Amino acid sequence: MAEASRRPDELLLDELTDQLERTRALLRGSPDAAAARAMTKAATAEEMEARIATELAVTTPLAAPDRFPQAHRLVMRALEVLEREGTRDPRLTRLGPVSPLAELAVGLVTGYIVRSYAASIANRLRILYLRREAQSPPALPERKLLARARMEMERVAPDYRSGVGGPVTLIAGGAAVSLLASIARAAGALEFSSGPIQVAIVAVVFVLFFAVSWVLLRGAAIAHRRSTLIMGQPLLALWETIGHAGNPPEDDSKTFATIAVVLAFCVWFVLPAAAAVVFLLWN
Repeated sequence: MAEASRRPDELLLDELTDQLERTRALLRGSPDAAAARAMTKAATAEEMEARIATELAVTTPLAAPDRFPQAHRLVMRALEVLEREGTRDPRLTRLGPVSPLAELAVGLVTGYIVRSYAASIANRLRILYLRREAQSPPALPERKLLARARMEMERVAPDYRSGVGGPVTLIAGGAAVSLLASIARAAGALEFSSGPIQVAIVAVVFVLFFAVSWVLLRGAAIAHRRSTLIMGQPLLALWETIGHAGNPPEDDSKTFATIAVVLAFCVWFVLPAAAAVVFLLWN
């Protein structure tokens, strides 16, 4: 229908450009305010269409090009501080003789979340700068700003990706594999039909699940607090200068906390029920 309404000498690009120009005319200066007005008047399905139309109507690659370099440098500085200070010395309550082991385990979780967060930020910025650069006309000054920032991110992004994991994680993983292998060999000599053995197994699993849940939850809390403290405001400032780029990246602390909650549920509900069943069968 749209093809039939076009003039023979009119391209689809011309029609699309006219539509975007009409949309921009309706924005009345502020795309965000226009989107808000549209959402208050439209139904749920129409809200998404209004948001999409608003995003398509915005053609400027940067919302505040004069402040973009400063915001970019601030995020780069914050990334360096995040990788260096975000994993250092997680503070734990006194746990007696298990304190060193608990600090090591919590530090591994914290370090993984923080370093993977830094890597995701660097990669997200690299992709975002590349896309905005491709949207910029060749003569636009913003294109040079974005090209410079994109080249910087391409140089530093591999370094942040290489920081995820590390020798400590490999050593801990190897120790865990060796420990599990030793437990498996010892378990092969046990008589699992014995009641006391079954109770002991349930007790060991209870302690193990409780310890892992505590470590994951504590490590996720420390990582999220430090990530928010270091990166929260700089990322919001950068996203404000870029404009219409969605939400800034978030860390994986919620995922780790969810796993910890599931393990805690198993500790307090599933395992006691299993222990009760074992006790009834034993008697």
